[in-house]
Amino acid sequence: MRTRNIITLIGLLFAGVSANAHTVTHPVTTEDLDTIRQKISALSKVHLGGYGEANFNYDFSGININKGDGLLEDTKGHSNFSIPRIVLMLGVNLGKGWGVETDIQFENCKKVGIDQFWIEKLFRPEAGLRIGYFTLPVGATNAHDDPMEFFGVNRPEGEDAMLPCDWHQAGVSFYGEKSDWGYEAIIIPGAVKSLFSESEWLGLSGSDNFTYKKGNDFGVIGRVDNTSIEGLRVSMSGYWGVSGNNTISFADNHKEKIRGNVGLLSIEFVYDNLGLVMRGNGNWCRYSKKTVFTEGPGKNIRRGSRDMASTAFEAGYNILENLGMHSESLYNQKLYFFGRYEYWQGAEEAETFLGFNWRNTQKMTFGINYKPINDVVIKVDYSHTFLSHREGIPMLSLGVAYSGQFF
Repeated sequence: MRTRNIITLIGLLFAGVSANAHTVTHPVTTEDLDTIRQKISALSKVHLGGYGEANFNYDFSGININKGDGLLEDTKGHSNFSIPRIVLMLGVNLGKGWGVETDIQFENCKKVGIDQFWIEKLFRPEAGLRIGYFTLPVGATNAHDDPMEFFGVNRPEGEDAMLPCDWHQAGVSFYGEKSDWGYEAIIIPGAVKSLFSESEWLGLSGSDNFTYKKGNDFGVIGRVDNTSIEGLRVSMSGYWGVSGNNTISFADNHKEKIRGNVGLLSIEFVYDNLGLVMRGNGNWCRYSKKTVFTEGPGKNIRRGSRDMASTAFEAGYNILENLGMHSESLYNQKLYFFGRYEYWQGAEEAETFLGFNWRNTQKMTFGINYKPINDVVIKVDYSHTFLSHREGIPMLSLGVAYSGQFF
């Protein structure tokens, strides 16, 4: 609103000065002023924003975690520079509650894709409808993937090991908010997954090209947020759907019985007040699959269930919180010292959710986040990943990111 008023004032002043200085052939008319107002009003209905990251990592272990063990096993360490993602967000208010949002993502400077696209109708603050392609708000990372919303240079790994981050899907969303509560309910095609493993679980197979998605069965997503306490947000989100029949097909002479249920549950909180920021989340996923292929006597195949869980907690304190009040040069600057702990693991079907200890992974991170202005952050951290099945991964990371609303 303030920006629109300033632009209006500049336009009117320019028109007035031009007329008084006799620099225009014809005097400014009421129609001219109406045209200026209409153009400014049209511009005020458009908003443009986005974020981007540039990272450097040095891995002291020499393990190539992306390509598998052995490729760089004789090296003492290796480094990489990356531009993980650049996102441009464009939205248009069409009027009478209608709107359009489009997000374009450039990933690793190579892949360009539609991050989100939807058309929405807001009937009232408590009730809105979106149809299109959007990020599914299951878990902390999917709902809050902005680099300003986590301390580490690299995105949290625990959630990324068990569900898609970001998880994009076409569907229908119902959303709204009232008082201190917000909600979203989404209907999508069921997550496509028939074979899970300890390294891939749901994470690498949850999203497909937005133009076409098989969906013989559907999935549902729900999310609830509460902000009743000052500085605190508590959220719960989840997914349930059938995945087994979505892509598997058989010849007519094969009988099949497939029932693959995927369930995800996430609880998270964020506290941001008086210079202290704390974030935490816990996630549990279960894939219950019973499959029988009948190709002849004695050739039945049955597979069981898979579980996975993760938890994470981070806390940081802005040491400039009080200094900024007394120093004009430090005003609005922030310098956080932070620590983060993550734990994630999977389970074989014979193990219980509370008792499994298969392929567990832990990661500890310590570092600083410096924000010279609100829209820019510089991050430096040291992390060590503790693996149950091989040597750990110590890593030094440096990153810079921006995030903001341009207009």
